[in-house]
Amino acid sequence: MVDSQNRADGELERRIRELTFLERIVRISSSRLDHAEMLRSIIEETVSATGTQVCSLYLWDDAEKALILAATNGLSPLAIGQLRLGLGEGVTGWVAAERRPLAVPDVRDEPRFKWVANVDQERFVSMLSVPIVRRDRLVGVMNVQTVEAHVFTEEEIDYVSAVAAQLGDIIELSVLSHRLAKQLDLEREAVSRLQALDEGKSNLMSMLSHDFRGPLTIANAYLHGLIDHVDGDVRHACAEVATELQNLQKMVDNVMLSLQIEAQHHLALDVEEFDLVSAIQAQSRRMQHTTDGHTISVQSQVPELRITADRLKVQTVVVNLLGNAIKYTPTGGRIDVEIRRDEQWAEVTVTDHGIGLGERDAETLFERYGRGESALDLGIAGHGLGLFICRQIVEAHGGRIYARSGEDGTRFIFRLPFAATTE
Repeated sequence: MVDSQNRADGELERRIRELTFLERIVRISSSRLDHAEMLRSIIEETVSATGTQVCSLYLWDDAEKALILAATNGLSPLAIGQLRLGLGEGVTGWVAAERRPLAVPDVRDEPRFKWVANVDQERFVSMLSVPIVRRDRLVGVMNVQTVEAHVFTEEEIDYVSAVAAQLGDIIELSVLSHRLAKQLDLEREAVSRLQALDEGKSNLMSMLSHDFRGPLTIANAYLHGLIDHVDGDVRHACAEVATELQNLQKMVDNVMLSLQIEAQHHLALDVEEFDLVSAIQAQSRRMQHTTDGHTISVQSQVPELRITADRLKVQTVVVNLLGNAIKYTPTGGRIDVEIRRDEQWAEVTVTDHGIGLGERDAETLFERYGRGESALDLGIAGHGLGLFICRQIVEAHGGRIYARSGEDGTRFIFRLPFAATTE
């Protein structure tokens, strides 16, 4: 009878100790401590509650398939976050693999104990290792150690195991919160970098618009005024410079459009009604002035074809396609422009008589920085933005653009609805 009463009193005392410990742990977990501080507080409370001298906490990392030392108040602090043990490795790994506690009176006589140089300390002799499991899922392992040799009783093993069981939910929740906090930090950092990148793009667009376009416009105006007053070699040289300035202007315009697409994820259209035939004829005449070695021919199914679209951007498509055709057509070649219409679409075809398309070029030409295999093989200069921008402009109008290889060159076809829709 007395023994039964003593056992009941011992069980009550153990439950009170567990509840007191749990109350302290819950108070710690609800505080504003970060993950590392909370784990340190847990092992300090564990040492106090178990009457041991050191406590170490290993957490299971499913990605690395390893136990990682997360907190300790007696082993080398340099090992925190660095020391990794696999399942079955050392006493700690054995307990994790078996998912049952192991009491070691003297680690020096325990074959399963693995001495970790510069981490373990010889002054800690006895050890009790218990698994931390939540819903049949391994969370980690908790070790307590003593300086004096100690034989852990069944009651002590049960108590430390109960403590570990109580810690499962709290530790797993803290680990999840810690991971989420790290992810949020990474996302904030990414957002900050994107904002800086967007700011850099805006600054670049401003620089291109102000510092490049202005001088280019002035240079073009002076140059065209000069051409009218010179002849011979000087006139020819001025014409060459004018061509290079136009190429530079086209490059600046393409880069600005590309930056606008990246920054806004779409192109804003400034639509108006205009005659597509006369617009293409005008751009063709301008492009003809840039080359003496090619002939640009424009044929239209109808004398006039009125559409509602962004005139400047459609002109950019025409200029890019003609410039592309001039680049890839040998000197003396012809470039044909055909304009057609049906019930729903205005269709423009630009045909060159150049190097043609590679097998996969038709799919990749319109990607950002896309270059044809033939162009790369022949070392033809380019940045891979012109056709990308053409596609963005045409698709922003609700149209379609594509390329087809012909017998002696390439056809680029774009189709526009008679009235573009703007959001």
